[in-house]
Formats: sequence, structure tokens, C-alpha cells
Amino acid sequence: MWRKENIMIVFSCVAFNILLVSVSSQSDQVHQDPPEIYSQPGTTATISCRHELQDYNRILWYRQPGGGGRMTLLGLMNVDQQQLEDGVTAKMSGGAMKGQTCLFTTEELQLGGTARYFCAAYNHCASGSYEAHFGGGTKLTVLEPNRTAIPPTVRVLKPSPNEGGQTRTLVCVATDFYPDHVSVSWTVNGNKRLSGVATDAAATRLDDFYRITSRLTVYVKEWQNRGKDFACVVDFFNGTETVNRIDSIRGVKGRLLFERKYLRIAQNAKLAYCAFIVKSCVYGAFVVFLLWKLQKSRKTEK
Repeated sequence: MWRKENIMIVFSCVAFNILLVSVSSQSDQVHQDPPEIYSQPGTTATISCRHELQDYNRILWYRQPGGGGRMTLLGLMNVDQQQLEDGVTAKMSGGAMKGQTCLFTTEELQLGGTARYFCAAYNHCASGSYEAHFGGGTKLTVLEPNRTAIPPTVRVLKPSPNEGGQTRTLVCVATDFYPDHVSVSWTVNGNKRLSGVATDAAATRLDDFYRITSRLTVYVKEWQNRGKDFACVVDFFNGTETVNRIDSIRGVKGRLLFERKYLRIAQNAKLAYCAFIVKSCVYGAFVVFLLWKLQKSRKTEK
């Protein structure tokens, strides 16, 4: 069993690095597979971790509850020796040196045991201070009895007719899928769009299925273009591979642009008419003034 003093040494060296998990998870030097797993109650799951970091000789394993929150240390592989935390009955094998693969096999899974597992490559502080580098994580879901993966139904809704301003919002709704292993993205004419995208942080469960929404905000000029194709792509892991479900909608005829052009012409015509009226009034006043002067001149002569 791992001695308490060793726990303190490791945590004193890497505690501040745990906060870097969201950044380190993108490291291309630590490879964790698979990214997603479905398991049945009473079974186990195996995750692999490999790194390309010179002099790093330990791999730490963590578990984070499915709903997020604090990660729990499960144990570590020290070169080729497993050291598990008290009460953890998982198994590790392989090695923790550069290029070696460390396998982590969970204990028997129970319903509700959905979680994310992370591995982290690390070097003992005795030879210097090293940053812990995390793998991308593995999302593990324990399926409910007699249930299988069901991909989503996807639909893109056009902007609300009551929406004003210079932008329009398209809404993508993915429904009736199980479990919640999905990711949502948008494309415009086949090109991935990142700006203007807002997706729910997590899928919401409704009865026996899940639902997630995403929104794409575009400028009116782009929406009112029949040559634009706006597509919502929902990637879903079915237990074997990632499949996608897509729905799309085309831009509409630029009626608002025509209306704006018409209003601009009408406004210019109105201004021109007003100018004409003003000029006519000035001219009329001038004529009246001349007639008054002429009449006054005649009276003076008499």
C-alpha cells in the first residue's frame, strides 16, 4: 500500500498543477485512450495512457464524478510498480516511462458510476520541479439495464420573426438520445464556424432521454442570402464509433435588404419633395414681395 509520506511528497509537488487540467488536457505529449466508453453494471473498463516526456517516470490516475467537481486520486504507476490509494481495488499494469503504456482497469462498475478518468505524466520532485501533464480524459458511462445507445434527432430552427437588430439567431435542437455522449458544431457552406456559437454546457435529461441546444448568431446580410447553407452537426458516440446527425437550413431571400432599399428611395423622394415645397414657398414669398413692392411704388407715384 502506498505510504502516507509518499502521498504528501507527490501532492506537494503537483497540487498547484491540478488546476491546469483544462489546459494540459490538450497536450500532445500525453496520449489517453479511448476518449469514451460505455460499460454495463458489474463489468470493468480499461483505459490506456502513454507519454513522450523525457525523464518522466510516474503516471497518476484520477477520477472525476460525471457531474463535474473535485478529482479523486486513485493511485499511480511508479516506473513499473502500481501504488493504489486506500480502498481502491482497481488494477494497473505496464510502465510509466517515456514510450511505455500504462493500463488502468477500473473496479466493478455500478449503475450511476458515470465519471471521467484522467491520467497525468509526472516526475518525482527529487530530481527537480516538473509540471504534471494530463491526458485528454476518458468519459465512462454505465448504461442502465436493457438499454442501448440511441443517436439524436436533430433539427435547425430559423430565426424568430420578432428578432430585431443587425443579427439573427439560428437554433439547433438535438433530442431523444441516450446516453449524453454528444458534441455540437456548426458549419456554413461546409466550413466550420466558431464565432457566434453558444452551446449548452451539458445535455439535459428529460424522462428517459437527453436533449441539448446550440445557437448560431449571424449578421442579417449573411442570413438573407440564399447561397448560404447553415448546418448543425451533432457527433454521437454509439459505443463503437462516433456517428453524426446533421440538419441544415438555407438563407432566405433578402426581403429586408429590399425593404431597406425601398425605404431609402422613399426617404430620398420625401426629402426631395420637402425641398421642392420649401423652394416653392420661398419662390412664392418672393413673388408676393415683388407684387407688394410694385403696388407700393404705384401708390407713391400717385
